[in-house]
Amino acid sequence: MVTKRLPLMDCLSRWQELPSREAHGFFAPGRANLLGAHMDYNGGAVMPVALSKGTYAVAGLRDDGLLHLESAQFPGEVLELPLSELRPQREPGAWSAYVEGGLWTAMERWGPLPGLDLILHADLPMAKGLSSSASVECLAVQVVARLLGLDPDTDLMIHLAHAAETKYVGVRCGILDQTAIFLGRADTVLHFDCLELTREHVPLDRREARIAIMDTGVARELASSAFNQRVSECTRALVLLQEHLPGITCLRDVTLEDLERLERFLPPVLQNRARHVVEEFARTDFGADALRLGNVADFGACMTRAHESLRNLFEVSTPELDALVQAATEVDGCYGGRLTGAGFGGCVAAIVHPEAATAFEQHVIAQYAEATGRQTEVQWFDPAGGPRELELP
Repeated sequence: MVTKRLPLMDCLSRWQELPSREAHGFFAPGRANLLGAHMDYNGGAVMPVALSKGTYAVAGLRDDGLLHLESAQFPGEVLELPLSELRPQREPGAWSAYVEGGLWTAMERWGPLPGLDLILHADLPMAKGLSSSASVECLAVQVVARLLGLDPDTDLMIHLAHAAETKYVGVRCGILDQTAIFLGRADTVLHFDCLELTREHVPLDRREARIAIMDTGVARELASSAFNQRVSECTRALVLLQEHLPGITCLRDVTLEDLERLERFLPPVLQNRARHVVEEFARTDFGADALRLGNVADFGACMTRAHESLRNLFEVSTPELDALVQAATEVDGCYGGRLTGAGFGGCVAAIVHPEAATAFEQHVIAQYAEATGRQTEVQWFDPAGGPRELELP
């Protein structure tokens, strides 16, 4: 049997050639959003989970002011430059930008490092809606804090990692990804209210449920433009509803009774967008209650209904995403599934009882190939903790 080499060991194998005085190991998870689709910019609640796979690093201080950065995901592309030369959008589109951003925002806050060797490796799929970029940003902030001997407040760490993406990389995004990663806790899902900023960890025991991630094999080429369009549509629906409900500040404030009374004032497309948000807010609260009671089946059913809403009302699904959800939910032991991320390609997340894992994999892979002619694989994750330092062998 071939044993898969751990990412951290791959980092260490490169470390021997670098001049750092002392090596430190780090990990930051990825994340998947299980409920609360497109709710963050509508003031709703979301239920993300930090994943048991993510970004690994070995890091250590140098004394020459240089940053030496490598990633196993980009073999042969070594970055070496003075840390003092890091600047927002230094090289737009560079593979290193998210790492640079985390280092830059942290050093702007806490002061410079004397130099840094940083070797990265990940077992998290990239560009699949699992927050691989936010994982790197959070890890970089954690590296700077630890090497400077600091133990900062988690909210500050979240803010700095978010600033890495918005200020350094230049991507306009909410703070959900960084929040979910830094607040990750084993065997729990985070219930985060995007308006009131309340946070609660609700249980998801890995003995009862594992997280399956399945890739459609379709790139999310339309996700950015479609996302911006959905934001605009929700904003327009809000403006029209405010003419009749002057006290509301976001679509989350609209009740189902309000919507049914007033939706005639909205064009059909905006009716659908608003209905998804209003129903998803209620669905997310119901799902959180289900997990508080240990009812994984009801939570999974909420995930499947969320996908139906994303397909029919929000129109961000694709035939491939639908085929994966259909195949997944046909398996006994699958509680439910839905697209994860903004839609228009990428991955599906499902919640599956561990005893059904083998049957689930076999059925999903075979049915997806039959329905679409495409191949997929099932990757398994557990709810995990947030960024942390690792003990090195």
